[in-house]
Amino acid sequence: MPDEEQYEPSTRNAARPDNAEPKDQSAAKEVRLLDRFTWANFTCTQSTGGVAILLSETPHQFRGLQTAGVVVFILNLVLFVLFTIAIICRFVQRPSNLRKSLTNPPEAYFTGSLWLSMATIIICMQRFGAPHAGPWIIVAIRILFWTYAAITLAYNIIVFVVMFVVCPLEPGTMSPPMFLMIFNAMLTGTVASSIAAYQPLSQRMAIIVAGIAFQGLGWMLCMLFLPLFVGNMLINGLGPVNQRPGLFISVGSSGYTIVALIGCAKAIPDGYGYFAKHPTASETLNVMALWIGIFLWLFTFWLFAIALLAQLPIMIPKCGNSMSQQQMSFTLPWWAIIFPNVGFTIATIRIGEELESNAIAWMATVMTMLVFAAWLMDLFLHLKSIFQRRIM
Repeated sequence: MPDEEQYEPSTRNAARPDNAEPKDQSAAKEVRLLDRFTWANFTCTQSTGGVAILLSETPHQFRGLQTAGVVVFILNLVLFVLFTIAIICRFVQRPSNLRKSLTNPPEAYFTGSLWLSMATIIICMQRFGAPHAGPWIIVAIRILFWTYAAITLAYNIIVFVVMFVVCPLEPGTMSPPMFLMIFNAMLTGTVASSIAAYQPLSQRMAIIVAGIAFQGLGWMLCMLFLPLFVGNMLINGLGPVNQRPGLFISVGSSGYTIVALIGCAKAIPDGYGYFAKHPTASETLNVMALWIGIFLWLFTFWLFAIALLAQLPIMIPKCGNSMSQQQMSFTLPWWAIIFPNVGFTIATIRIGEELESNAIAWMATVMTMLVFAAWLMDLFLHLKSIFQRRIM
């Protein structure tokens, strides 16, 4: 597994003879700062958007929770705009950085975070905007969905050709951020499952079919990556301590698949088109989606448990205050604690709803609280690391 610097370039405070800084160096300093603003920063916005969705989905709602979801959604929009401006300024100042960022791993792997952030924004528009806006927003969401689907399909074709030609993998070099390159296609299915039920019947079937097709693409690519991911750990171990939270990325592969399958099945229009000719198909697909979801849930938990246990030896202090204890410090892959586990939690919610299980609903509620607490932790550590100049 690559070392810490391969995941996210970071800067350390260099020793200076004094605190004075020549004025003619201030502009150069700003350029250097933007040079270090990488695609990996969008892991923050994809996770923040995921938390907003999760708050709206939690089984046991209480007064103010939906408002909290709206606040997180607005925060995510602000961050997304700021990050987009920063990355554009970086490429405008040094156009060569654009090509390098798209062709040089590991930063190239994080380009998928931009599209994942957009997916969460579309879902949040449906969750928080559609109930309070006119019919126009349904049309806007549909246009955004098809635009997103076209972009992510083109992205997944181009990015893999680039990876094959420019930086082919060597055995045992698979790194978790590579999943971000394929999650955007998978999230097309998740977006479809979130918006299809609110679209007109004439539009709903196309969205459901596209959602299942894109989910199939994402899942099959994940099935190709998962053996490489596990094989890399067998060869190289768990990796540098600062990057181990990135192991949670794999959890999203099956978690979001469960969400898309059950959500699209529930959105099937009864007695329309194909389902008018095959009236039992709707119920059959709902049953299949649920039991396939249950089939995948324990595998999702297995990936989650491995990632969690990988952190415990570092998070729990050794007896005797040993000076050899490895210390964890924040890096941007820490946001992997949030986004994949949002998918895992929503998948648990969906299964609980279908089985009408109060026990599963309470378990999903506890999972929601833990993910939200982890989001607050990452947000605090991200800001702290910026102020301490340990990133950017």
